Amino acid sequence: MENAVFIGLSQQMALKRQLDITANNLANVNTTAFKSEHPLFEEFLVDNFDKPDMSYVQDYGSYRDLREGEMTHTGRPLDVAIAGEGYFTIESDQGVRFTRNGSFRLDPDGNIVTINGERLLDETGRSITVSLQFQDVSFAPDGTVTTGEGQTQKIELVRFANPQILKQVGDGLYDAEGADPEPATDAKAMHKMLEKSNVQPILEMTAMIDIMRAYQSAQKLIDSEHDMQMQAIQEMPTVQ
Repeated sequence: MENAVFIGLSQQMALKRQLDITANNLANVNTTAFKSEHPLFEEFLVDNFDKPDMSYVQDYGSYRDLREGEMTHTGRPLDVAIAGEGYFTIESDQGVRFTRNGSFRLDPDGNIVTINGERLLDETGRSITVSLQFQDVSFAPDGTVTTGEGQTQKIELVRFANPQILKQVGDGLYDAEGADPEPATDAKAMHKMLEKSNVQPILEMTAMIDIMRAYQSAQKLIDSEHDMQMQAIQEMPTVQ
């Protein structure tokens, strides 16, 4: 009799995970270059000896929607979007990280940094620095950075054979977790533009409604099984 309860609870646990991911997608609908995530479920069969196998729901991971978000023109000289498959290389306090969020600024030393102060790196692994006397900066499609005094560096744009392995570590940054990046030869830097989030709010809201309905259905199953157990307990002394 308890099998239905266990199966219903496994479904609810998976639905809770799906709801958390959907809510996070909606919370980042306006986050620059954010990529929506979606859970992955599979059937988990338990051998029930001479009885039919029990089928549970197992949440075993998630995948990231890598489709490019809409490009928007901002006019800001330190905004750069990536068209195509690629990531900026960033130096953070925790080591090298990667991002598609190209909303940069200058720190007091003239380094091009993210909004949280992580430095943008060039192809040689050095920080990209701009003279504070010549703050006119331009970015060529190949990532070449040119300032008013003519100094040039080139942004390190990279890609990964399997970008799904990248782990989100917050603030739009990803950890490669040991995977080796390779040059993103097909990616282009789009100056004075930013990539919007690829979250589709209508679809996410619809998914949230479906999740809540599925959760309620599972709860009805659990409640029904509980009522049957209580009724059996009440009638058992009479049968004896």
